[in-house]
Amino acid sequence: MKIPRECYFLFELKHTMSETEQSTFSSCDEDSDDGEEESSVDTECSNDYKNVRILVRQGALETEEVDVIVNSTSERLTLKSGRGSRALLQAAGNEIQTECSQKYPTGLSRGDVAVTGPGNLKCKIVCHGSLLKYGSKDAKKVHMHFISKCLEELNSRKHTSVALPGLTTGFLMFPKRVAAKNACRAVAQFIDANPDSSLREVRFVLHPEDKETLQAFREVVQTWDISIDTDIERKDLCRFRINEISILVKVGKVEEEKVDMIVNSVDKTLNLNKGSLSNGIATAAGQQIKDECQQNHPSGVTEGNIVVTSSGSLPCKKICHACVPGYKPNKDNESKKNIQNIVIKCLETSDENQCKSVALPVLGSGFKRHPPECASAGMLKGIEQFATSHPQSPVKQVVIVIYGDQHVEISKAFLDEAVAYQGAPAEPARWTQEYCRQQYHKDLRPPEYWTEFTSGKSIKQWKTECDESYHKLVDVDSTTQEAVEKLVQSTWQRQKVGHGRDAAGLSSLNYSGLKVLKVQRLENIDLYENYSHFRARLFHKAGDIGVFEQLGKISQSTGDIATTKNLNDDNVLKTELYPEINEHFLFHGTKDDTQKKIFSQGLDFRMAGEKGMFGQGVYLAESSTKADQYTDCKRGRTKDEKKMFLVRSCLGKIHLAKLARAFHKPPCFQSGCDSDSCEHSDFQRCDSVVGDGSWIFREFVTYHHYQTYPEYLITYVRV
Repeated sequence: MKIPRECYFLFELKHTMSETEQSTFSSCDEDSDDGEEESSVDTECSNDYKNVRILVRQGALETEEVDVIVNSTSERLTLKSGRGSRALLQAAGNEIQTECSQKYPTGLSRGDVAVTGPGNLKCKIVCHGSLLKYGSKDAKKVHMHFISKCLEELNSRKHTSVALPGLTTGFLMFPKRVAAKNACRAVAQFIDANPDSSLREVRFVLHPEDKETLQAFREVVQTWDISIDTDIERKDLCRFRINEISILVKVGKVEEEKVDMIVNSVDKTLNLNKGSLSNGIATAAGQQIKDECQQNHPSGVTEGNIVVTSSGSLPCKKICHACVPGYKPNKDNESKKNIQNIVIKCLETSDENQCKSVALPVLGSGFKRHPPECASAGMLKGIEQFATSHPQSPVKQVVIVIYGDQHVEISKAFLDEAVAYQGAPAEPARWTQEYCRQQYHKDLRPPEYWTEFTSGKSIKQWKTECDESYHKLVDVDSTTQEAVEKLVQSTWQRQKVGHGRDAAGLSSLNYSGLKVLKVQRLENIDLYENYSHFRARLFHKAGDIGVFEQLGKISQSTGDIATTKNLNDDNVLKTELYPEINEHFLFHGTKDDTQKKIFSQGLDFRMAGEKGMFGQGVYLAESSTKADQYTDCKRGRTKDEKKMFLVRSCLGKIHLAKLARAFHKPPCFQSGCDSDSCEHSDFQRCDSVVGDGSWIFREFVTYHHYQTYPEYLITYVRV
């Protein structure tokens, strides 16, 4: 079966390519038939560059039938390091590890290539290499150099096809689009330099669940946009409010913003290919908006006015194209007024289209030559005037995005101009590094819903003034009782009762569920203080390296955590729960003789057995069925009253384990390391392990004494 025609795209690259280059780059002809078969299921898109076909596929790299497979691993060539490399090793067999050890006993340098046979893989050779983390010196250069060397190896052996993974989009933390552009640029440069090479096909093979990487590679291959991005650090600069509108000023790309309306800066001809900003937006949005501009506004747009189009492929509702008048030297106030007026027009258009959020580039910068101070003052004054005259507007958030060669000077101008508006700074948005940094600096207090040790005092004040026990077990209110009971029932898996080595003896009891009798809350300010300190460390870490990936979004995960998935947004158990650092409620079954120890000491991994599937740690469960297995002895199962805890747990950065392995602590997430005994700091290693393989239940394991807080004690019977 041929690749379906909708996977192929015709590109207009006249603004970046010569006529000779244009003649060598073409989309696949829908009427051609070369006899080759491709799957219509796993092929995302395809294009031809000169005489080489470039494909983006979703699937597993280790199953590809090509001449060369490319693998990213550690400098030491320890192939079990890294999920992709480990999967490749498992499919190929240990002989490729043996060959690596024999041929490259000291490993290899970053960017170099180690070549082995295929083992059990359906290829002829495997090219192994180790790359650098994004932000490291020469990380992009090493990435491209490695791909080039792999293609040189292919060519020297007269092979024709190669399959590559994302290479740098996982632990190496490259932005997805940067990784895709780098890879395609390296391929294009090799083809240009080797017109007579044997290379005929390049496959980028990406995991189906890694949707962001798939989308990035698909867009780059579709548009063949391999231009070099200006290398700037994306970051939030400041937040503040103007009346009812929250303002965020940041460094980044406006086309990457997830808002209702994106504003574009254009010239009078409405030629979206003119200007790096407009070209970037048009490239991301697709040909559709170019066609709309030409068809609906053939005469262009006058200075000081706007036109509106659909959003194309961008994740917004509309694009507002604004034509800013040029800067008038010696008429600074008039130039500011021009920018102010066009900002108002953009926001009024957002208001008319019922848009709640708008992203604007820095209007007037670039070829319009407005000084940074003029642009910043005009834009903020325009927002202020709109906010004052439209108090009931649905527009509640405005993002100003700074990008380009002048970003340092423009950033300073906006920071200076924003001072006058920052009397009442807005709360940072959830799921941002800025939010995590703010949480790190907060004073430690008991939760607002505690009744014995209330949040009116800090934990230190309570501990100083308390002359009784630091912990109390209190009955919860009916709302909390109902919420906990619902969580027990919604995560109960009747079909799994009695299954697994830890469930021995349960089948004979002939029960189908649990009946919750009582829910109590443990208020222990000493334990909670230690837990809060650990949680603050994770906020600091997330503020530094980015909000942690949720379990359901990790490649090869079987989904989100069941306990959290079963909590509605208004659920009382979501109060003061922070998914940004992977804080979740999980179950922990316990026997009668250990309850009092947990009340005073918490869940201590040092007291756990050393024969756990993932080493000595605190084992938690997302299913009440799993926790129920540990509430009595295997040889003495009864239907008497039992206890389990609902535990507040900070999982932090999660390591997903598909195979059992006795960890001493969570492994390193630096590319190619994956060790639990390396020299890397806690900021460079994961914080928990989730066993998500072919087991009956997933395993959630923490390895720090204060990583969990046993907040709710559940008394129940089997029925």
